Amino acid sequence: MGYIDRMIDIQLAFGYDVGKGFVTGAQEVCTLLPQLVDNKQIQDMLTATLDNDRLIVTRQLGLLQRDRPWTAITVKTKQATTSTLNIMTLDAMQLKEEGFLDEMEYRMLLHAIQDKIQLCRHKGSLVAPSSPETQLRAVSWLQGNERIADFFLENSEILNHNINDVLISRGDEPKGLYILVSGLLEASYIPPEDDIDEAVPNYEFMTDLKFGEPSQDFIVSGNAVGVLGVLTSRPYSYTVRCDSAVQAYYITLAVIKEAFNLASHPIMGFDDLVLKSVRLEAAMWREIGIKFSMILLPSVPAYYAWTSERLSMRLEHSFVPCLKAFKVFVVNELMEDIVLIDGVCQDMATREVFQPPAYIPRTAHRLIFPKSSQLMVSSNCPETKLLIIPSKDCDEMDIMEDELDDLQCELISNVSSRCLYHRVARRVSNESRAPGTRRARVKRRRAPRRVNYRESVFAKQQISSQIIVGASSDKDIAAKYYKPSAVDVSDKARADAARIRGEVTSLTPYL
Repeated sequence: MGYIDRMIDIQLAFGYDVGKGFVTGAQEVCTLLPQLVDNKQIQDMLTATLDNDRLIVTRQLGLLQRDRPWTAITVKTKQATTSTLNIMTLDAMQLKEEGFLDEMEYRMLLHAIQDKIQLCRHKGSLVAPSSPETQLRAVSWLQGNERIADFFLENSEILNHNINDVLISRGDEPKGLYILVSGLLEASYIPPEDDIDEAVPNYEFMTDLKFGEPSQDFIVSGNAVGVLGVLTSRPYSYTVRCDSAVQAYYITLAVIKEAFNLASHPIMGFDDLVLKSVRLEAAMWREIGIKFSMILLPSVPAYYAWTSERLSMRLEHSFVPCLKAFKVFVVNELMEDIVLIDGVCQDMATREVFQPPAYIPRTAHRLIFPKSSQLMVSSNCPETKLLIIPSKDCDEMDIMEDELDDLQCELISNVSSRCLYHRVARRVSNESRAPGTRRARVKRRRAPRRVNYRESVFAKQQISSQIIVGASSDKDIAAKYYKPSAVDVSDKARADAARIRGEVTSLTPYL
Protein backbone atom coordinates (compact mmCIF):
# COMPACT_ATOMS: atom_id res chain seq x y z
CA MET A 1 0.00 0.00 0.00
CA GLY A 2 2.87 2.33 0.77
CA TYR A 3 4.41 1.56 -2.63
CA ILE A 4 1.12 2.41 -4.36
CA ASP A 5 0.84 5.72 -2.49
CA ARG A 6 4.40 6.55 -3.44
CA MET A 7 3.76 5.87 -7.13
CA ILE A 8 0.59 7.98 -6.98
CA ASP A 9 2.57 10.86 -5.48
CA ILE A 10 5.23 10.56 -8.18
CA GLN A 11 2.62 10.66 -10.96
CA LEU A 12 0.80 13.58 -9.34
CA ALA A 13 4.09 15.43 -8.97
CA PHE A 14 4.77 14.91 -12.67
CA GLY A 15 1.30 16.21 -13.52
CA TYR A 16 1.73 19.20 -11.20
CA ASP A 17 5.04 20.02 -12.89
CA VAL A 18 3.43 19.87 -16.34
CA GLY A 19 0.49 22.01 -15.21
CA LYS A 20 2.74 24.62 -13.64
CA GLY A 21 4.76 24.80 -16.85
CA PHE A 22 1.55 25.24 -18.85
CA VAL A 23 0.44 28.15 -16.65
CA THR A 24 3.82 29.85 -16.99
CA GLY A 25 3.86 29.32 -20.75
CA ALA A 26 0.32 30.66 -21.14
CA GLN A 27 1.24 33.85 -19.28
CA GLU A 28 4.33 34.39 -21.44
CA VAL A 29 2.36 33.81 -24.65
CA CYS A 30 -0.30 36.31 -23.54
CA THR A 31 2.46 38.86 -22.97
CA LEU A 32 3.95 38.28 -26.44
CA LEU A 33 0.64 38.14 -28.34
CA PRO A 34 0.65 41.87 -29.27
CA GLN A 35 3.98 41.32 -31.01
CA LEU A 36 2.82 38.15 -32.79
CA VAL A 37 -0.71 39.04 -33.94
CA ASP A 38 -1.69 42.31 -35.62
CA ASN A 39 -5.41 41.65 -35.91
CA LYS A 40 -7.09 43.02 -32.77
CA GLN A 41 -10.06 40.66 -32.96
CA ILE A 42 -7.93 37.54 -33.31
CA GLN A 43 -5.63 38.77 -30.56
CA ASP A 44 -8.54 39.23 -28.13
CA MET A 45 -9.92 35.80 -29.00
CA LEU A 46 -6.59 34.07 -28.39
CA THR A 47 -6.07 35.98 -25.15
CA ALA A 48 -9.50 34.99 -23.85
CA THR A 49 -8.88 31.32 -24.73
CA LEU A 50 -5.48 31.27 -23.05
CA ASP A 51 -6.80 33.01 -19.93
CA ASN A 52 -9.68 30.55 -19.66
CA ASP A 53 -7.36 27.54 -19.98
CA ARG A 54 -4.91 29.07 -17.52
CA LEU A 55 -7.62 29.60 -14.91
CA ILE A 56 -8.86 26.02 -15.26
CA VAL A 57 -5.38 24.57 -14.79
CA THR A 58 -4.58 26.99 -11.94
CA ARG A 59 -7.69 25.92 -10.05
CA GLN A 60 -6.81 22.23 -10.42
CA LEU A 61 -3.26 22.91 -9.23
CA GLY A 62 -4.63 24.74 -6.20
CA LEU A 63 -6.94 21.86 -5.31
CA LEU A 64 -4.07 19.40 -5.68
CA GLN A 65 -1.90 21.56 -3.44
CA ARG A 66 -4.69 21.63 -0.86
CA ASP A 67 -5.20 17.84 -0.84
CA ARG A 68 -1.54 16.80 -1.16
CA PRO A 69 0.65 19.72 -0.06
CA TRP A 70 3.82 17.61 -0.03
CA THR A 71 3.46 17.02 -3.78
CA ALA A 72 3.41 20.74 -4.59
CA ILE A 73 6.30 21.45 -2.21
CA THR A 74 8.37 18.71 -3.84
CA VAL A 75 7.78 20.05 -7.34
CA LYS A 76 8.54 23.65 -6.34
CA THR A 77 11.73 22.57 -4.58
CA LYS A 78 12.93 20.65 -7.63
CA GLN A 79 12.12 23.56 -9.92
CA ALA A 80 13.99 26.02 -7.71
CA THR A 81 17.02 23.70 -7.52
CA THR A 82 17.03 23.09 -11.27
CA SER A 83 16.71 26.81 -11.97
CA THR A 84 19.68 27.54 -9.71
CA LEU A 85 21.79 24.89 -11.46
CA ASN A 86 20.85 26.28 -14.88
CA ILE A 87 21.97 29.72 -13.77
CA MET A 88 25.26 28.21 -12.60
CA THR A 89 25.69 26.71 -16.08
CA LEU A 90 25.25 30.13 -17.70
CA ASP A 91 27.67 31.70 -15.23
CA ALA A 92 30.28 29.04 -15.98
CA MET A 93 29.92 29.76 -19.70
CA GLN A 94 30.36 33.48 -19.05
CA LEU A 95 33.49 32.84 -16.96
CA LYS A 96 34.91 30.81 -19.82
CA GLU A 97 34.19 33.56 -22.36
CA GLU A 98 35.86 36.15 -20.13
CA GLY A 99 38.98 34.00 -19.78
CA PHE A 100 38.71 33.05 -16.11
CA LEU A 101 38.28 29.34 -16.97
CA ASP A 102 40.13 27.33 -19.57
CA GLU A 103 38.51 24.61 -21.67
CA MET A 104 39.39 21.74 -19.33
CA GLU A 105 38.16 23.52 -16.20
CA TYR A 106 34.95 24.54 -17.93
CA ARG A 107 34.20 20.95 -19.01
CA MET A 108 34.83 19.60 -15.51
CA LEU A 109 32.61 22.22 -13.91
CA LEU A 110 29.87 21.72 -16.51
CA HIS A 111 29.97 17.94 -16.03
CA ALA A 112 29.60 18.35 -12.25
CA ILE A 113 26.62 20.69 -12.68
CA GLN A 114 24.92 18.33 -15.13
CA ASP A 115 25.31 15.45 -12.67
CA LYS A 116 23.53 17.53 -10.03
CA ILE A 117 20.74 18.34 -12.49
CA GLN A 118 20.18 14.67 -13.31
CA LEU A 119 20.21 13.78 -9.61
CA CYS A 120 17.61 16.46 -8.91
CA ARG A 121 15.35 15.29 -11.73
CA HIS A 122 15.39 11.58 -10.86
CA LYS A 123 15.42 11.81 -7.08
CA GLY A 124 12.15 10.29 -5.84
CA SER A 125 12.07 11.55 -2.26
CA LEU A 126 9.21 13.81 -1.17
CA VAL A 127 9.56 17.07 0.74
CA ALA A 128 7.43 17.46 3.86
CA PRO A 129 4.96 20.39 3.83
CA SER A 130 5.91 23.54 5.69
CA SER A 131 4.36 24.57 8.98
CA PRO A 132 2.16 27.71 9.11
CA GLU A 133 4.92 29.62 10.90
CA THR A 134 7.42 28.70 8.19
CA GLN A 135 5.02 29.83 5.47
CA LEU A 136 4.62 33.23 7.14
CA ARG A 137 8.38 33.68 7.40
CA ALA A 138 8.75 32.68 3.74
CA VAL A 139 6.75 35.68 2.49
CA SER A 140 9.01 37.64 0.15
CA TRP A 141 8.75 41.01 1.93
CA LEU A 142 9.64 39.38 5.27
CA GLN A 143 12.87 37.78 4.05
CA GLY A 144 15.80 38.76 6.25
CA ASN A 145 13.58 40.54 8.78
CA GLU A 146 13.14 38.04 11.60
CA ARG A 147 12.18 40.73 14.08
CA ILE A 148 9.10 41.75 12.11
CA ALA A 149 8.19 38.11 11.42
CA ASP A 150 8.24 37.39 15.16
CA PHE A 151 6.16 40.51 15.76
CA PHE A 152 3.54 39.34 13.25
CA LEU A 153 3.43 35.87 14.78
CA GLU A 154 2.81 37.36 18.22
CA ASN A 155 0.10 39.77 17.03
CA SER A 156 -1.81 37.66 14.49
CA GLU A 157 -4.14 34.69 14.55
CA ILE A 158 -5.02 31.82 12.24
CA LEU A 159 -8.62 32.00 11.03
CA ASN A 160 -10.60 29.11 9.53
CA HIS A 161 -13.05 29.83 6.71
CA ASN A 162 -15.50 27.55 4.93
CA ILE A 163 -16.14 27.30 1.22
CA ASN A 164 -17.85 30.35 -0.37
CA ASP A 165 -16.91 32.61 2.55
CA VAL A 166 -15.98 36.14 1.45
CA LEU A 167 -12.72 37.49 2.88
CA ILE A 168 -12.62 40.78 0.97
CA SER A 169 -15.48 42.63 -0.71
CA ARG A 170 -15.10 45.18 -3.48
CA GLY A 171 -15.46 48.74 -2.21
CA ASP A 172 -14.52 47.97 1.41
CA GLU A 173 -11.82 49.94 3.18
CA PRO A 174 -8.63 47.98 4.02
CA LYS A 175 -8.56 46.62 7.57
CA GLY A 176 -5.61 44.23 7.34
CA LEU A 177 -4.11 41.49 5.21
CA TYR A 178 -4.26 37.70 4.97
CA ILE A 179 -1.40 35.23 4.53
CA LEU A 180 -2.88 32.03 3.11
CA VAL A 181 -1.69 28.87 4.86
CA SER A 182 -3.88 26.23 3.18
CA GLY A 183 -6.79 26.15 0.78
CA LEU A 184 -7.72 27.97 -2.41
CA LEU A 185 -9.06 31.51 -2.92
CA GLU A 186 -10.76 33.05 -5.94
CA ALA A 187 -10.13 36.74 -6.71
CA SER A 188 -12.54 38.59 -9.03
CA TYR A 189 -11.44 42.04 -10.22
CA ILE A 190 -13.88 44.71 -11.39
CA PRO A 191 -12.45 48.02 -12.68
CA PRO A 192 -13.06 51.01 -10.38
CA GLU A 193 -15.57 53.61 -11.46
CA ASP A 194 -13.40 56.65 -10.73
CA ASP A 195 -10.31 57.81 -12.61
CA ILE A 196 -7.32 55.45 -12.33
CA ASP A 197 -4.76 57.47 -14.33
CA GLU A 198 -2.76 58.73 -11.34
CA ALA A 199 -2.83 55.51 -9.28
CA VAL A 200 -3.01 51.77 -9.81
CA PRO A 201 -6.20 49.95 -8.73
CA ASN A 202 -6.18 48.12 -5.42
CA TYR A 203 -5.54 44.69 -6.94
CA GLU A 204 -2.15 42.97 -6.74
CA PHE A 205 -2.84 39.79 -8.77
CA MET A 206 -2.73 41.30 -12.25
CA THR A 207 -1.33 39.13 -15.04
CA ASP A 208 -1.49 41.97 -17.59
CA LEU A 209 -1.92 45.75 -17.69
CA LYS A 210 -5.57 45.80 -18.78
CA PHE A 211 -6.89 47.63 -15.73
CA GLY A 212 -10.06 48.63 -17.56
CA GLU A 213 -11.25 45.03 -18.05
CA PRO A 214 -12.57 42.55 -15.46
CA SER A 215 -10.32 39.62 -14.61
CA GLN A 216 -10.22 36.56 -12.40
CA ASP A 217 -7.46 34.56 -10.75
CA PHE A 218 -6.91 31.88 -8.12
CA ILE A 219 -4.68 32.30 -5.07
CA VAL A 220 -2.84 29.33 -3.57
CA SER A 221 -1.17 28.92 -0.19
CA GLY A 222 1.87 31.01 0.63
CA ASN A 223 0.51 34.22 -0.92
CA ALA A 224 -0.43 37.43 0.89
CA VAL A 225 -3.79 39.05 0.14
CA GLY A 226 -4.40 42.76 0.70
CA VAL A 227 -0.82 44.08 0.54
CA LEU A 228 -1.64 46.97 -1.80
CA GLY A 229 -4.60 47.90 0.38
CA VAL A 230 -2.54 48.43 3.55
CA LEU A 231 0.03 50.43 1.54
CA THR A 232 -2.37 52.82 -0.18
CA SER A 233 -5.52 52.70 2.04
CA ARG A 234 -7.64 52.70 -1.14
CA PRO A 235 -10.91 50.74 -1.32
CA TYR A 236 -10.60 47.22 -2.68
CA SER A 237 -11.22 46.79 -6.41
CA TYR A 238 -11.76 43.03 -6.14
CA THR A 239 -13.62 40.38 -4.18
CA VAL A 240 -11.91 37.36 -2.61
CA ARG A 241 -14.02 34.23 -2.10
CA CYS A 242 -13.01 30.90 -0.56
CA ASP A 243 -13.08 28.19 -3.23
CA SER A 244 -12.41 25.56 -0.55
CA ALA A 245 -11.84 25.36 3.18
CA VAL A 246 -9.18 27.95 4.01
CA GLN A 247 -6.72 28.62 6.83
CA ALA A 248 -5.00 31.99 6.84
CA TYR A 249 -3.10 34.34 9.14
CA TYR A 250 -4.95 37.62 9.66
CA ILE A 251 -2.87 40.70 10.51
CA THR A 252 -4.76 43.88 11.34
CA LEU A 253 -3.93 47.27 9.85
CA ALA A 254 -2.92 48.68 13.25
CA VAL A 255 -0.35 45.91 13.70
CA ILE A 256 1.07 46.55 10.24
CA LYS A 257 1.38 50.30 10.88
CA GLU A 258 3.21 49.55 14.11
CA ALA A 259 5.51 47.17 12.22
CA PHE A 260 6.32 49.99 9.78
CA ASN A 261 7.74 51.99 12.69
CA LEU A 262 9.65 49.00 14.03
CA ALA A 263 11.29 48.38 10.67
CA SER A 264 12.39 51.94 9.92
CA HIS A 265 15.78 52.23 8.27
CA PRO A 266 17.66 55.38 7.15
CA ILE A 267 18.55 54.69 3.54
CA MET A 268 20.98 57.63 3.29
CA GLY A 269 22.92 56.67 6.41
CA PHE A 270 21.48 59.30 8.81
CA ASP A 271 18.48 59.10 11.12
CA ASP A 272 16.09 61.73 9.75
CA LEU A 273 12.40 61.67 10.60
CA VAL A 274 11.31 62.84 7.14
CA LEU A 275 13.79 61.20 4.77
CA LYS A 276 13.64 57.91 6.66
CA SER A 277 12.98 54.91 4.43
CA VAL A 278 10.74 52.29 5.93
CA ARG A 279 12.28 48.94 5.20
CA LEU A 280 9.09 46.86 5.55
CA GLU A 281 6.98 49.29 3.55
CA ALA A 282 9.67 49.54 0.87
CA ALA A 283 9.87 45.74 0.70
CA MET A 284 6.12 45.54 0.12
CA TRP A 285 6.28 48.17 -2.61
CA ARG A 286 9.24 46.35 -4.11
CA GLU A 287 7.20 43.15 -4.45
CA ILE A 288 4.42 45.08 -6.22
CA GLY A 289 7.00 46.77 -8.46
CA ILE A 290 8.64 43.48 -9.43
CA LYS A 291 5.24 42.08 -10.48
CA PHE A 292 4.64 45.10 -12.72
CA SER A 293 8.21 44.98 -14.06
CA MET A 294 7.86 41.34 -15.09
CA ILE A 295 4.96 42.48 -17.29
CA LEU A 296 6.46 45.76 -18.56
CA LEU A 297 10.12 44.98 -19.23
CA PRO A 298 9.69 42.13 -21.78
CA SER A 299 8.19 44.71 -24.16
CA VAL A 300 11.25 46.99 -23.80
CA PRO A 301 13.74 46.47 -26.68
CA ALA A 302 16.68 46.12 -24.28
CA TYR A 303 15.01 43.06 -22.70
CA TYR A 304 13.61 41.34 -25.80
CA ALA A 305 16.03 38.40 -25.60
CA TRP A 306 15.92 38.04 -21.81
CA THR A 307 14.34 34.96 -20.28
CA SER A 308 12.02 35.18 -17.29
CA GLU A 309 14.68 33.68 -15.00
CA ARG A 310 17.33 36.17 -16.08
CA LEU A 311 14.92 39.09 -15.73
CA SER A 312 13.84 37.90 -12.30
CA MET A 313 17.48 37.71 -11.18
CA ARG A 314 18.10 41.24 -12.45
CA LEU A 315 15.13 42.58 -10.52
CA GLU A 316 16.39 41.03 -7.28
CA HIS A 317 18.82 43.96 -6.98
CA SER A 318 16.10 46.59 -7.36
CA PHE A 319 14.79 48.77 -4.54
CA VAL A 320 12.08 51.36 -3.81
CA PRO A 321 13.47 54.52 -2.15
CA CYS A 322 11.60 57.02 -0.01
CA LEU A 323 10.83 60.03 -2.24
CA LYS A 324 8.65 62.12 0.07
CA ALA A 325 11.14 65.00 0.14
CA PHE A 326 11.83 65.21 -3.61
CA LYS A 327 10.38 67.72 -6.05
CA VAL A 328 12.80 67.00 -8.91
CA PHE A 329 14.50 63.61 -9.10
CA VAL A 330 17.71 63.28 -11.12
CA VAL A 331 18.36 60.03 -12.99
CA ASN A 332 22.09 59.57 -12.56
CA GLU A 333 24.54 57.16 -14.15
CA LEU A 334 24.20 54.61 -11.33
CA MET A 335 20.60 53.75 -12.32
CA GLU A 336 20.13 51.17 -15.03
CA ASP A 337 16.34 51.34 -15.39
CA ILE A 338 13.35 52.84 -13.57
CA VAL A 339 9.75 51.60 -13.37
CA LEU A 340 6.94 53.85 -12.12
CA ILE A 341 4.79 51.87 -9.66
CA ASP A 342 2.34 54.43 -8.31
CA GLY A 343 1.69 58.15 -8.64
CA VAL A 344 2.75 60.28 -11.60
CA CYS A 345 5.93 61.99 -12.78
CA GLN A 346 6.98 64.08 -15.76
CA ASP A 347 10.10 64.23 -17.89
CA MET A 348 11.48 67.76 -17.53
CA ALA A 349 12.99 67.76 -21.03
CA THR A 350 10.13 66.35 -23.13
CA ARG A 351 7.23 67.22 -20.74
CA GLU A 352 5.92 63.68 -21.15
CA VAL A 353 3.74 62.61 -18.22
CA PHE A 354 4.10 59.01 -17.05
CA GLN A 355 1.14 57.21 -15.48
CA PRO A 356 1.48 54.02 -13.45
CA PRO A 357 2.58 51.42 -14.13
CA ALA A 358 5.08 52.66 -16.72
CA TYR A 359 8.66 52.16 -17.83
CA ILE A 360 10.72 55.34 -17.63
CA PRO A 361 12.86 55.51 -20.80
CA ARG A 362 16.60 55.79 -20.44
CA THR A 363 16.60 59.16 -22.20
CA ALA A 364 14.85 60.77 -19.21
CA HIS A 365 17.38 62.66 -17.08
CA ARG A 366 15.22 64.64 -14.63
CA LEU A 367 11.77 63.69 -13.34
CA ILE A 368 9.29 66.19 -11.90
CA PHE A 369 7.20 64.95 -8.97
CA PRO A 370 3.72 66.16 -7.90
CA LYS A 371 5.14 68.25 -5.04
CA SER A 372 6.80 70.52 -7.58
CA SER A 373 4.89 73.53 -8.87
CA GLN A 374 5.90 72.58 -12.42
CA LEU A 375 3.55 69.56 -12.44
CA MET A 376 -0.18 70.18 -12.13
CA VAL A 377 -2.03 67.19 -10.65
CA SER A 378 -5.18 66.62 -8.63
CA SER A 379 -5.21 67.06 -4.87
CA ASN A 380 -5.65 63.34 -4.20
CA CYS A 381 -2.67 62.27 -6.31
CA PRO A 382 -0.68 59.67 -4.32
CA GLU A 383 3.01 59.78 -3.56
CA THR A 384 5.23 58.76 -6.45
CA LYS A 385 6.81 55.32 -6.08
CA LEU A 386 9.72 54.25 -8.29
CA LEU A 387 11.37 50.86 -8.63
CA ILE A 388 15.04 51.57 -9.35
CA ILE A 389 17.24 48.91 -10.96
CA PRO A 390 20.84 49.84 -10.10
CA SER A 391 23.77 49.43 -12.42
CA LYS A 392 26.31 46.71 -11.92
CA ASP A 393 28.37 46.94 -8.70
CA CYS A 394 26.11 49.67 -7.24
CA ASP A 395 23.68 49.64 -4.35
CA GLU A 396 20.96 51.91 -3.01
CA MET A 397 23.34 53.74 -0.68
CA ASP A 398 25.56 54.85 -3.57
CA ILE A 399 22.58 55.95 -5.64
CA MET A 400 20.83 57.99 -2.96
CA GLU A 401 24.05 59.63 -1.73
CA ASP A 402 24.83 60.78 -5.28
CA GLU A 403 21.22 61.90 -5.66
CA LEU A 404 21.52 64.29 -2.71
CA ASP A 405 24.91 65.54 -3.91
CA ASP A 406 23.53 66.38 -7.37
CA LEU A 407 23.02 70.13 -7.85
CA GLN A 408 20.03 69.57 -10.16
CA CYS A 409 18.08 67.70 -7.48
CA GLU A 410 15.34 69.73 -5.76
CA LEU A 411 14.00 68.96 -2.29
CA ILE A 412 11.29 70.44 -0.11
CA SER A 413 12.70 73.48 1.73
CA ASN A 414 12.29 72.36 5.35
CA VAL A 415 13.52 68.89 4.54
CA SER A 416 16.50 70.33 2.71
CA SER A 417 17.62 72.23 5.81
CA ARG A 418 17.39 69.16 8.00
CA CYS A 419 19.11 67.09 5.34
CA LEU A 420 21.93 69.65 5.12
CA TYR A 421 22.40 69.62 8.87
CA HIS A 422 22.68 65.85 9.06
CA ARG A 423 25.05 65.67 6.12
CA VAL A 424 27.36 68.32 7.63
CA ALA A 425 27.23 66.67 11.04
CA ARG A 426 28.04 63.29 9.56
CA ARG A 427 30.95 64.59 7.50
CA VAL A 428 32.47 66.47 10.44
CA SER A 429 32.02 63.39 12.61
CA ASN A 430 33.76 61.23 10.02
CA GLU A 431 36.68 63.67 9.77
CA SER A 432 37.09 63.66 13.55
CA ARG A 433 37.39 59.89 13.70
CA ALA A 434 40.68 58.08 13.61
CA PRO A 435 41.55 56.60 10.20
CA GLY A 436 41.34 53.07 11.59
CA THR A 437 37.79 53.54 12.92
CA ARG A 438 36.25 54.98 9.78
CA ARG A 439 33.74 52.92 7.87
CA ALA A 440 35.50 51.02 5.14
CA ARG A 441 33.40 51.84 2.09
CA VAL A 442 34.94 51.42 -1.32
CA LYS A 443 33.72 53.85 -3.91
CA ARG A 444 31.98 51.95 -6.66
CA ARG A 445 33.13 52.11 -10.22
CA ARG A 446 30.56 54.13 -12.12
CA ALA A 447 29.15 53.34 -15.50
CA PRO A 448 29.17 55.91 -18.30
CA ARG A 449 26.71 58.69 -17.57
CA ARG A 450 23.46 58.58 -19.53
CA VAL A 451 22.49 61.97 -20.92
CA ASN A 452 19.84 63.09 -23.35
CA TYR A 453 20.47 64.45 -26.82
CA ARG A 454 20.55 68.10 -25.78
CA GLU A 455 23.19 67.47 -23.14
CA SER A 456 25.28 65.41 -25.55
CA VAL A 457 25.25 68.28 -28.07
CA PHE A 458 26.19 71.09 -25.67
CA ALA A 459 28.48 69.08 -23.38
CA LYS A 460 31.61 69.87 -25.39
CA GLN A 461 31.04 73.60 -25.03
CA GLN A 462 31.24 73.31 -21.25
CA ILE A 463 34.60 71.49 -21.22
CA SER A 464 37.46 73.93 -21.59
CA SER A 465 40.40 72.06 -20.12
CA GLN A 466 41.29 68.85 -18.37
CA ILE A 467 41.50 68.82 -14.59
CA ILE A 468 44.75 67.57 -13.10
CA VAL A 469 44.17 65.08 -10.30
CA GLY A 470 45.37 66.37 -6.91
CA ALA A 471 45.56 70.07 -7.97
CA SER A 472 43.01 72.89 -8.52
CA SER A 473 43.44 75.61 -11.13
CA ASP A 474 42.55 79.30 -10.61
CA LYS A 475 39.57 78.91 -12.92
CA ASP A 476 38.25 75.98 -10.88
CA ILE A 477 38.57 77.90 -7.62
CA ALA A 478 36.68 80.86 -9.09
CA ALA A 479 33.92 78.60 -10.41
CA LYS A 480 30.42 78.92 -8.97
CA TYR A 481 30.18 75.32 -7.76
CA TYR A 482 33.78 74.76 -6.71
CA LYS A 483 34.06 72.36 -3.76
CA PRO A 484 37.54 72.14 -2.14
CA SER A 485 38.92 68.78 -1.15
CA ALA A 486 40.09 67.84 2.33
CA VAL A 487 43.72 68.77 1.58
CA ASP A 488 42.71 72.28 0.42
CA VAL A 489 40.91 73.22 3.64
CA SER A 490 42.99 75.28 6.06
CA ASP A 491 43.09 74.86 9.82
CA LYS A 492 41.15 78.11 10.28
CA ALA A 493 38.38 76.90 7.97
CA ARG A 494 38.13 73.66 9.90
CA ALA A 495 37.87 75.58 13.17
CA ASP A 496 35.08 77.69 11.67
CA ALA A 497 33.28 74.52 10.56
CA ALA A 498 33.48 73.15 14.10
CA ARG A 499 32.10 76.43 15.48
CA ILE A 500 29.21 76.37 12.97
CA ARG A 501 28.47 72.78 13.88
CA GLY A 502 28.12 73.82 17.54
CA GLU A 503 25.70 76.59 16.60
CA VAL A 504 23.59 74.27 14.44
CA THR A 505 23.50 71.68 17.22
CA SER A 506 22.11 74.25 19.64
CA LEU A 507 19.35 75.08 17.12
CA THR A 508 18.40 71.44 16.45
CA PRO A 509 15.07 71.52 18.44
CA TYR A 510 13.82 74.35 16.20
CA LEU A 511 14.54 72.59 12.91
